[in-house]
Amino acid sequence: MAGGRAPGFCRGRSVAPRAVARRWPGAAMSFCPARRPGAPARRRRAGLAPGAIPMTDGFRLDARRWRLLHHADSYAGPETGLLAEPLARQFRTARTLLERLAGGRGALLADDAGLGKTTVAALVAWAVACQGHSVRIHVPNKTLRDRWARELARCAAPFARHGADPAKVHQLRLVGRLRAGHIQLATHHDARALQARGAGASAGLLIVDEAHRAKAEASGLRQAVEALAQRAQRVLLLTATPMSLQPAELQRLLALAGAPPCARIQQYADELARLHQDRAIEPDLPAQVRRLARAAEDAVQALAPWVIRHSIEHLPAAERRRYGRLDAQPWAIPVRPATAQELTLLLRLDRLMHLVPERSGERRYDPRFHIGWEPVADAVDRAAQRAAERADALALRHAAHTRQALDALRTQPHPKMAAVAAAVAAVTGEQQEKVLVFCHHRATAAELLRTLEATLPALPLPQPPRVPAAAWRAAWEAILHRPHDQHLVVPLIDWLCSPGLCAQVQGWLKAPSAQPARLVSQLERQRPRGAPRAAGSIAAAARALADVLLDARSPSTRAMLRAMGQAGAGFARGRTHFPGGLDAGLRVLGAWDAEGGGDPPRSLYAGRADIVLALFNSPFGPDVLVATDRLSEGVDLHRWCRHLIHYELDPSPVRTLQRNGRVRRIGSWAAVSGRTVRYAYPAFAGTRDARAVAVMAQRLDAFDLLLGGVPKLNFQNEDDAPPGATHSAEHVVHGAREQLRRANARLQA
Repeated sequence: MAGGRAPGFCRGRSVAPRAVARRWPGAAMSFCPARRPGAPARRRRAGLAPGAIPMTDGFRLDARRWRLLHHADSYAGPETGLLAEPLARQFRTARTLLERLAGGRGALLADDAGLGKTTVAALVAWAVACQGHSVRIHVPNKTLRDRWARELARCAAPFARHGADPAKVHQLRLVGRLRAGHIQLATHHDARALQARGAGASAGLLIVDEAHRAKAEASGLRQAVEALAQRAQRVLLLTATPMSLQPAELQRLLALAGAPPCARIQQYADELARLHQDRAIEPDLPAQVRRLARAAEDAVQALAPWVIRHSIEHLPAAERRRYGRLDAQPWAIPVRPATAQELTLLLRLDRLMHLVPERSGERRYDPRFHIGWEPVADAVDRAAQRAAERADALALRHAAHTRQALDALRTQPHPKMAAVAAAVAAVTGEQQEKVLVFCHHRATAAELLRTLEATLPALPLPQPPRVPAAAWRAAWEAILHRPHDQHLVVPLIDWLCSPGLCAQVQGWLKAPSAQPARLVSQLERQRPRGAPRAAGSIAAAARALADVLLDARSPSTRAMLRAMGQAGAGFARGRTHFPGGLDAGLRVLGAWDAEGGGDPPRSLYAGRADIVLALFNSPFGPDVLVATDRLSEGVDLHRWCRHLIHYELDPSPVRTLQRNGRVRRIGSWAAVSGRTVRYAYPAFAGTRDARAVAVMAQRLDAFDLLLGGVPKLNFQNEDDAPPGATHSAEHVVHGAREQLRRANARLQA
């Protein structure tokens, strides 16, 4: 698809099927092995594949109205916040999508995480809305809804002369009536509510962000999106990880965009399954390589009319620099091998789970048992309770011995947590950088957060303060003067004047002045965290943080600041109402939905993530953010962070790549600072945890080459597999590497 036009559409004119076949070989036959006799003439004129939905709904787009998308350089610049290198590709992708929407049914945009799918879709939305069609966009949650509103406002400028206006973007919940020329933003929950009520007006264009969430046939979201897609005239789906789905799920996703079933996708999936499941190594390796490459090429040919996909590694060098370079090797965090005492505990627990399983046939192994003491303690308590209910004396005795072994080890942090805490301390202390840590389970995240709270050195709070509190307040009030929103800025100033923040900023200034006017001058000149000149001054960073928190398109954050201002008295006690405990000297923050039972860690924030994202994306705020996969999709965490630790792996390599996309994005801190992005996959040596991490590394290496067609990681089966069990698959993928890369490139716009 290098030509940039979809089958059946060329500069706004229909083209003959023969011309389509010449330019896009196999496109007209992509989803069916043979043309059915007697097909309607309009299908042949439109160049549609048999089985695809013909354009009979009156949806019309004039290609002349998006000629401006040929001139990205005219719209790039600091005043728009649009950068020239990615914008040229994004404009090109938007053109291709519009051509496909004009000439067919729908499309799926599957660019890597961080490549700006939101910007591309915003451009498409405005191009459609400016031609009199209504647009409805469904996003996962309210946090992303606010982000979409900001992006739509930013991307309105190129289409301003055609009527684009940010005032035409509405963030209203459960709106049944769509207005021509307007854009409506809603959440995935709204889609389910609309479907349950049988409501939801027909949209000219339906856009679904993170569309892979609608992959499961029986899910409520899937049924809701399907109902809305059937009423919409055109559908655009966005996801960074469509190829990781099972073939049936991928086909159901493509069906939302109007694509009929395709045997070639299933054949490719079957070939991948054979490679990863067959234990025997066939003697003819070249034949296996050719077989895999041919299956991939056939699958790409079938996907090309419907799917667009770009990878960061395949971008031109000038644009790739905007995302930051990857370290040649993963960031190594050495974890000492498990001791005999620790292995004995794990074996005892394994035996206990076998004696009194929670459910019949339940597997004994849980990856959490190898990376934290709390999951082990919880499992022992529940097993002891089951043993008591069954009056099983053997299991009760075994539970008591397991508890005794655990108590002897819990006097010290878990070895993996201790190693991660040491690595984090080095990065945040010596290098003054931020670190993002992902866990899969909340209990594991809570234990790690407590460990970091206890082991990371707190910010030094000078006694007495080197700079009087009155001087700090006068300086920040001068820098953050907002005549119309000053009542909302007060909580931010309170936070910046708290002991912890004063200590943090004093560390950047070295010798801050006690005179407010001179202190303002220092804050305007000095840069935070040893940042390069391009990062701007401390004062500029504070104003940028205020801009984000007070953005009119983020009403939830403004409401939070308003509530903080009304609560008021907290700062008088030396603490503010901002998330975490940085105002008291803590340097770590946790962000996930709180679960019932037990006391949460001191620095856990369980509310909406908007304010956490704003703080972590500024030089102020926490040095370390511990998060669950609640923050692994669709959010930016890259402005001041280039270090990411996968403390606990999700079984799917898709989730791992989604996490990586939080820090390797356009305008990342790695790119601004000229340093590399660093990912860490620490493993508890000598346990199943190390095996799981090793297998995940193999899957990630093959993920992009195989269009994401890597089987989901099964920790138990992988651990039980003999060494070299995937030897054949690894060699086949390596041998087909170049053919697979060339095939993947055909999905680019």
